[in-house]
Amino acid sequence: MKNFFVKTSLFLLAFFVVLLFCFLQSEEQNKSVHKSGQPLRPYHFHKIDQFSVKYKENFDTNKFQRKSPLARTIKQEIKDSNFSGSILIIHKNKILLNTAYGYADKNTKILNTPKSFYGMASIEKGLTALLIMKQIQAGKITLQTKLDLFYPKIPNAKKITIHNLLTMTSGLSSKGNPINLKDGNAYIDWYTDHAIQKYPIGSWHYDATNFKILAGILKILTKKSYATNLKTEFGNKFHFLSPGEFVASKNHTYSYKNNLTTEASFSKDPSYLQREVATGNLFTTTGNLYLYFRQVLNGKLIPKKLVEKMYSKVNGFAYASGAYNYPRYYKAHGYILSYEPSIFINKNATNAVIMLSNVSNKVPWEKLAEKIFQKINI
Repeated sequence: MKNFFVKTSLFLLAFFVVLLFCFLQSEEQNKSVHKSGQPLRPYHFHKIDQFSVKYKENFDTNKFQRKSPLARTIKQEIKDSNFSGSILIIHKNKILLNTAYGYADKNTKILNTPKSFYGMASIEKGLTALLIMKQIQAGKITLQTKLDLFYPKIPNAKKITIHNLLTMTSGLSSKGNPINLKDGNAYIDWYTDHAIQKYPIGSWHYDATNFKILAGILKILTKKSYATNLKTEFGNKFHFLSPGEFVASKNHTYSYKNNLTTEASFSKDPSYLQREVATGNLFTTTGNLYLYFRQVLNGKLIPKKLVEKMYSKVNGFAYASGAYNYPRYYKAHGYILSYEPSIFINKNATNAVIMLSNVSNKVPWEKLAEKIFQKINI
């Protein structure tokens, strides 16, 4: 019996010695791998590339490729312009610059940051267009579906197509602008009830009435409000804030005219933008806007064939679905209450300038965004 306990004790001792040896060897290997710079085994935490566009968290903080002469030149150019807002520059699929300038709130001296929210203005029309394309994907309509299927009383409804509305080649407009209506649905109904034929069908004229009618079509097809459709499609994927959500956000901004001397923001009265439903009453960040366009252009939200159709032209006019379609890039721009968003992005989203401003300028900030884009999209 005594021999049994002795043998057992020796066996356990040897077993623990072997375990200790294996542990020490593992630690030594980890140290050597750290020194070599080689990737570790799956259990090792991998440090992310801070300039990669693959990680959402990279868009929330200031980024600057200091070693890049191009980045240094562009940063100085922005600083010299007295720009106020946030700007994100993507070059060859990497974040070249992600930063902000000026005040989000002049009175309290709160500064703009990459996480600041600004008015999207007319760029929201692109979201309305994508919601329409989702209905096309579902087989409920086509680009050639006639307007009379939904609104037979609108002038020339039997001749005007969904494609005409998306490209603003319907020739439709409206008499006046409604005020103090109950909600977004009421504004959509007002525009569909007051549509008039102002220009020839097939000619291009910028008029938000087209997208109010598209919002009405969405309401008929889905039996849901525009806000509900928006939330269903984008709510869990992207940060597009309604006026009320924007005011409640700690990252909201005020907008200003005349070099910060006059506040232009509607922040104290979010009902002001109700009439801009489907055409310009959402708020977002530079990073969120880039990630949205990146997913759209790479076929992650709708198939690439439908993306091509969404941005397809009528009679050669560049405008389609909230953007201007040029041979090598897309441009989107807006202006409302001194918020001015500008986007220039190439066809596969590897080069982009996303500029969101909260201070109006005599020369539109769009010009500076275009100048920067020409430097990176060579």
